[in-house]
Amino acid sequence: MDKITIGYLGPAGTFTEVAVKELFGHRSFSLQAFSTIEECMEAAQKKLMDYTVVPIENSIGGSVSTTLDRLIHELEVPIQGEVHLPIHQQLLVHPKQKNRENYTHVFSHPQALKQCSDFLSKEYPGVKQQTMNSTAEAARVISENPDKPWLAIANSVARNFYKLEIKKENIETFSTNMTRFVVLSYLPLEIDTKRKKASIIVSFPQHDLMILHDLLSLAQIFRLKPTKIESAPMKTGMGEYFFFIDFEITNKEEGFKEMCRLIEQIGCNLRILGCYPSK
Repeated sequence: MDKITIGYLGPAGTFTEVAVKELFGHRSFSLQAFSTIEECMEAAQKKLMDYTVVPIENSIGGSVSTTLDRLIHELEVPIQGEVHLPIHQQLLVHPKQKNRENYTHVFSHPQALKQCSDFLSKEYPGVKQQTMNSTAEAARVISENPDKPWLAIANSVARNFYKLEIKKENIETFSTNMTRFVVLSYLPLEIDTKRKKASIIVSFPQHDLMILHDLLSLAQIFRLKPTKIESAPMKTGMGEYFFFIDFEITNKEEGFKEMCRLIEQIGCNLRILGCYPSK
């Protein structure tokens, strides 16, 4: 079997890398880390990678706005799969700084900072929060600055990779913290799961939001369960929106196709982002 190339949000040690290994661990692959989600998605669009994995949603922080915005407004590359991972955040420190009582900065991805906001406000209220492109990048910065009174929020993989110490484990506000990652590619993907999802982007004629009711009524007819509905501005005027909608379609693909046909018949603009396996 030929080795495939997979792009992901780097550097080494991100949750996205963990998601890649969960999805592709049974195959031979080479990894390409990108510094930002934008770079990941650009590589997917230009077919620089066979597959590209990016986060799209967290159970605490909500949608990853960069991913969703680019899927809606800029990309044509389809979603070929998804995986949900439990997320546990660790407060990390360089070994030289472990016994300090006062710190000046805590570094992490905006989503991770949001996921740990209760802990930070209670235990480190005066510490400046510094956003990074990824949790692993935050860990790398701490490892390269051993004399700085800095902290990082990242996972245990990054801790081991960058040889940091744990100041506090599992600091996320909710223990049920989960992140959803999607695979972008022009190539189909086989995942060991029977579950299937579908994602669409739809807009309504005359921007009549009441048509959302008609759309959901069609979904009910075909017993298709929406698992996510989110509006996003068209960027053309106030009150003008796209809707990003996910459906559970396990064993109901024909019903999904018929629903989409009827949605277009009532005058909606529809784009199917993908019908894909969900792990």
